Amino acid sequence: MTNSNRREFLAGLGAGFTVLTFTPAVASANWPRRPVTLVIQYAEGGGTDTIMRSLAQALEKQLGVSVRAVNQPGAVGSVATQFVKSKPSSGDWMLGGAEFNKFFRVMGFTDEAPWKTWQFFKAGSSIPAWGVAPDSPFQSLADVVAAGKEKPLDIKISNAGIGSIWHEATLVALERGTGAKFTHIPYKGGAPATLAVLQGEADVVASGVHEQIEYIRSGQVRNLAVFKDAPLKIPGVDEPLAPVTKDVPSAADLGLLQGVYAVGIKRDTDPEIIRTVHDAVKKAVDDPAFVEVLENRVLFPEFKSGTDVDREAALFESISSWLFWDLQMDSAKKNPAELGIPKPDDFAAWWPPEDYTPTL
Repeated sequence: MTNSNRREFLAGLGAGFTVLTFTPAVASANWPRRPVTLVIQYAEGGGTDTIMRSLAQALEKQLGVSVRAVNQPGAVGSVATQFVKSKPSSGDWMLGGAEFNKFFRVMGFTDEAPWKTWQFFKAGSSIPAWGVAPDSPFQSLADVVAAGKEKPLDIKISNAGIGSIWHEATLVALERGTGAKFTHIPYKGGAPATLAVLQGEADVVASGVHEQIEYIRSGQVRNLAVFKDAPLKIPGVDEPLAPVTKDVPSAADLGLLQGVYAVGIKRDTDPEIIRTVHDAVKKAVDDPAFVEVLENRVLFPEFKSGTDVDREAALFESISSWLFWDLQMDSAKKNPAELGIPKPDDFAAWWPPEDYTPTL
């Protein structure tokens, strides 16, 4: 091959490679330049892990780099949160989280408002549920409440950690206003909490319906109720799952809780990177593969960002902080009033606070 022909061949080969090079959909000119790490707050197999690992795959298509998903469970998500917070505000480290870190201030994990420290991008939601082993004597939530009133603290209910949404759902629906008291057994995620019932370590599991669904379909877990005000029909399950209000009518007056899953990056990150992450997560939530994974697990894709998600995060913190404080939970270490957290009834007039600065 002559030198001239060799140059033409190499030029054509280079052009061919250029055509095959993947072009990211939303990456900015300056970021990302290296793989991104998404640190997940809870253990493998639970709702947070399922959503975040699926989202990481969808984000790779948008950013054009590898998005590595790793788990750092513990202390209701504060272990992962502190780890990511210690990293540079470069966008290369993201938090794969749940519940907007809404319990952290009242539990004494931080003095900073999570929605002021982190820019969250909501990616999905889930529904709390209660389940038992097939041979359990409990046939309804009403039975569980009755037992918790007759023998306070005798019934063991597993959850994803004291302060988790599943723990909160039990406080709201089964304890607040009923007189029932239970022993709450924390695990490092909803998946191991569900396994606790199968292994005889707990009488009832409070986790997400998505963390119970495969066991429900196989007959290993019998669902008692979901935190909704209407029956929930699920493919592969003959009978709709009962709403919590069927057996605990007062739950209708307490509002319906939801599990929330969101990507977080530090708010002092470059605004251009924040905008890029916003665009990437928004497109990723619409990715057909991501939507399919969630639908198969009875999870619900939902994108929310900017001032909308900031307001939701602040409201959720208000509701949960005052619930824990009013119930005099041992995990409530700080008075929300002293932290400047408004009561839920005062929230609408309080938002936005004078020192609030949106990033988008």
